[in-house]
Amino acid sequence: MSQLTTEGRADVSARLSEARGDGGSAADSPELMHAVEEHLRLERRIAELESRLARAEVVDGGVGAGGRAALGTRIRVQRLDAPAPPMEYELVSSVEADPSLKRLSVESPLGGELLGRRAGETIEVKAPRGPLTFAVVAVEDAEP
Repeated sequence: MSQLTTEGRADVSARLSEARGDGGSAADSPELMHAVEEHLRLERRIAELESRLARAEVVDGGVGAGGRAALGTRIRVQRLDAPAPPMEYELVSSVEADPSLKRLSVESPLGGELLGRRAGETIEVKAPRGPLTFAVVAVEDAEP
């Protein structure tokens, strides 16, 4: 975020100054209008990130009491209603979610159902084509 508030603002400020160089109004200068729009986008992004940081909470991750899945746990599941290889995910917040890295948001349908579950439990997840059934195979601390 510091890059946005320092370098980003400096770059946008320079573009605004350059676009204002001819002394015309924003309505007469496409470059100036573009620079103003870019400035507004940058400030909205900074405000969004500042708001997220203000609301952020540090949580202890890892397996919860009784071996229950929590934020920061790695959980392995097996589809029961269709042939499929076991799947393994790390349960994370929506901000950290990245399916390509097997990081599953606890706000997603599957992640929400897995939260608080233990190995040996069965869950059902509502999906557009019908419910999916999974067995929780393992719950363990994610690697740091």
